[in-house]
Amino acid sequence: MAHAARHVVRAPPPGQFDAIVLGSGVSTAVPQLSHILHGRCDSANTAIRKDGLAVCQEAAENAASKNRRLNVSLLVRYSPADGSRVRHIMVDAGKTMRQAALAALPQYGVKSIDALLLTHGHADAILGMDDLRDLQVTEKVLDDEGQHIGYRLADGAGPMQIISNKMTLDRVREVFPYLHELPDLVRPGVLRRRIAYTEFHEVPHDNAAIDIEGLPIKLFPVWHGGTYVSLGFAFGAEGNSGYPLVYISDIKELPPETAVWLEAAAQSGIDVFMVDALSRTPHPTHMSFDEALELVRRLRPRRSFFVGMDSCAMGDHDEASWLRIIRLLSRSASH
Repeated sequence: MAHAARHVVRAPPPGQFDAIVLGSGVSTAVPQLSHILHGRCDSANTAIRKDGLAVCQEAAENAASKNRRLNVSLLVRYSPADGSRVRHIMVDAGKTMRQAALAALPQYGVKSIDALLLTHGHADAILGMDDLRDLQVTEKVLDDEGQHIGYRLADGAGPMQIISNKMTLDRVREVFPYLHELPDLVRPGVLRRRIAYTEFHEVPHDNAAIDIEGLPIKLFPVWHGGTYVSLGFAFGAEGNSGYPLVYISDIKELPPETAVWLEAAAQSGIDVFMVDALSRTPHPTHMSFDEALELVRRLRPRRSFFVGMDSCAMGDHDEASWLRIIRLLSRSASH
């Protein structure tokens, strides 16, 4: 069966990176299954669009709806300054990772992932990790008699780097014991089964600074309900114009030391700020719309984007975006 040629978005120039949002929704994703199957989209807390449809209902009926949201995830494409091949770094691989990859990766010419950064160990961040095997290019290995004995990575690629703190990696080890630092090898570099070939890298502390193939990344802890730690990431070196991208996908509150660091970083400038904003009402483990807006006002990034939304509680994509702009402008005018 022939497939139509697909336009591929060009990679960034050497020494630069770009970021693609693979998912921007709540853990259940949108439309939420129970809302469609059980009719809960008609509850009093459900946002209704101007056309009379509940947001989840519109998302279910319209395949191109902006209200369709997968688990929060990010793809960073980095072109090393030496002109070598583009590196692909993914943030989180939750329950909807496979769907997100099918929708976005071909468009950006991505066939494999070099590194996976994990924010935390909840289902919406790690439960798609079994499918990481399909984000590596492998080839069959035959013995001297032509019998298939296993799989190896093609083109001399190395194992996928899985990077997070001890708490999160311990959780991954519990859920996916076969995705481990010591895979089942037939011989060096040859896997007995076609599973993801990974290397776990545990950062020494939650404020670590790491480097992936020349791209500097600063980690920092945030509180995702109580004092449960989820990691945020600042991508790119902090130069004269500040950080190119600061990403916080799961947050209720900033620990004091993180607040101090972020406000200092904001003095240099943050170009793009992506932050959790679950709904219009308070929630115990995620920032609300107004809490996220307040953080944007404190940090004053050049551009800001909200992720992690529950559309039934947040409202229609376009209406919520306009409300965000109006509130930011009105608050700025009052100061």
